[in-house]
Amino acid sequence: MGVPFTDAIRAPFWAPIRALVRPSEAFSEPPPPLGRALVRMLAVWVPLSLANTGLTVWRTLESYAQLRQKAPPAWLEHALGADPDVWRELLRSLPPSPAFERIWPWLLLIVPLGVLGTWIHDAVWDHAGLWLVGGLKAKRGFRATLVAEAEALRITALGTLIGLLGFVPVLGTLLAFPLLLLDGYLWLFRGFALGARHGCGAWRGMAATVVHAVLLGACALGLAGLLLAMLRVAT
Repeated sequence: MGVPFTDAIRAPFWAPIRALVRPSEAFSEPPPPLGRALVRMLAVWVPLSLANTGLTVWRTLESYAQLRQKAPPAWLEHALGADPDVWRELLRSLPPSPAFERIWPWLLLIVPLGVLGTWIHDAVWDHAGLWLVGGLKAKRGFRATLVAEAEALRITALGTLIGLLGFVPVLGTLLAFPLLLLDGYLWLFRGFALGARHGCGAWRGMAATVVHAVLLGACALGLAGLLLAMLRVAT
């Protein structure tokens, strides 16, 4: 007998939900081959990422167009310490934003590359974090990390689907904090896959993702401080 139609529709959604609710049981089966894990991740994550990126770009272009016509936020003026009139003149001199219709075809190329880049980035940094917390004693290699990341990111792509609610007027504002908490949980969720595939325990896997976040945050703060200093000098 064939699989009922309703079950076939629900399966792609219920499996990730069960995994997120019971992360300790999500990676109990033997790991799939790397190629299969990667293809399954791309099949789920790329379409959702295209939708999320398209909406983000569209909203950003709108915000940029409004910013050219208005003054920058008061907190930004205070942080930069510049004359508001100078900033208004500078914003008016900025070139107009391109039309969304000219940008979206490029997303069909950029988004898949971005997904692959994120997968590699997370694998490299999480593997380094796992090494720092002593999670590589089983010596299963970087390939195990790549498989773990692909499995975890396929499941956490559900967060991208839920994150689309953030674009709904009013509802997006109300859900801002819950969605932030969800992002934090999905970040840690990769640790369960890392722990299972390296046989080091989920706590070491989650610790590796925390190390990743700390290192990434330190780099981001350093870069932001450098850019702020350069803007101060330029103005």
